[in-house]
This record gives sequence, structure tokens and C-alpha cells, in this order.
Amino acid sequence: MKWSNQNKRILILTGGYVSDRLLKALTGKEQYSFIIAADKGLSAAKRIGLVPDYIIGDFDSVPSDVLSEYKEKGVPVETFPSMKDKTDTHIALDMAIGLEPLFIDIVGATGSRMDHAISNIELLINALKRNIKARILDENNCIYLKDKSFSIKKSRQYGNFISLLPFSNRVTGLKLVGFKYPLNGITLDKGISLGISNELIADEGIVEFDEGILTVIESRD
Repeated sequence: MKWSNQNKRILILTGGYVSDRLLKALTGKEQYSFIIAADKGLSAAKRIGLVPDYIIGDFDSVPSDVLSEYKEKGVPVETFPSMKDKTDTHIALDMAIGLEPLFIDIVGATGSRMDHAISNIELLINALKRNIKARILDENNCIYLKDKSFSIKKSRQYGNFISLLPFSNRVTGLKLVGFKYPLNGITLDKGISLGISNELIADEGIVEFDEGILTVIESRD
């Protein structure tokens, strides 16, 4: 697979719920260097006439005629057995990480299957370990991980609400500035809902912490 320094942002389409409106908005706005369709994610690409650069999966959930159509277009296809140790989303993310981009967006990682949704959030740690910014996006949520202090600009928020949950067992020294509900050096343990549904009251919110990994969810109703 050819790659260059110009390829910095990857889009993964996978098998959960994909909003056509969101997908059109993302591919119209973002300059994705490479698009990977994982199994049923190919159906979402088909609906809006999007041609991915690579297709992977065991293909147990995408119509065979759709897959054949893209094969005829010359899109590379890699088939995996249905009995495997990784989900199609995991395989696609591994492929994306191996290309060493700066950003990865994943669409179709949430939906009715909570087991897959939770697993997909857990998979984000693999990008974080490589210092790659990875997000799960749907109509209502933008989900990502942080292992160091960061800021959120109100003008760039995905939604009005910001939730901070401990991805690691414990996040220490958590301090929030510019939020409706500020915090000053608290410890956030798993099993505590303190970080849910905060809001920005300043143009920029500052999130500082000493140790741990946060799951950040910017959401809207």
C-alpha cells in the first residue's frame, strides 16, 4: 500500500449506524487522504456514492452485489475469515495506525450493539499509544481519549455537553477551568459519575490532570 507524508488523515467506515448526513458532511469538509471501509461500512459508502481506497472484512454483513461492484471498480479488497481474533473495526484500525497518520476518524462504531460500541471505544487506546489522534463520530457524539492535559474551544465543540470519564482505573489531579462545574485537583475513579454532562461557560475550557487516561465525550441531544 502506497503512502506518503501528504497522507495525514484517515477515515474508517465500519458496521454500526452511519448517518448519511454526517458522512456527507465529513467527506465534504475533511480532506481524507485514505478511506477504509470495513465490511458493512461499505454499504454506507455505497449510499452516498463514496469510493473507499481499501475494503476489509469477513463480509458477513455487506450485500455481495455491493462488494462485487467495488471490486469491479478496482478497489483493493482484503478478506478475513469470520472466525478470527479481531473484529473488522479492529483490523481496520490496525491498518490505519500502521500507515502512521496524524488523525483517524471512525464512523459506524456506535449503534444498537453495545458490545461493539464499548469495544470500539476501548480500541482507541491503540491509537493513543502511537500519539495518533483518533475519534469515534456519530450524529450525537464525538468520543476520544486523552492521556495529558488539553483544552476545548467552545467554537469547535461537537455538542453542548462534555463528559469526562476515567478510561484508566484512576485519573488524579483533575482540574477544570472554564466549565459550568469546575473541579480543583480531584481524583476520578471508575464507578463515579461526577464527570458527566458538564458545559463550557468560557470560550475555552482547560482540562488538566496529573496521571491517568480520560475518555472524553462531546455530545448533543
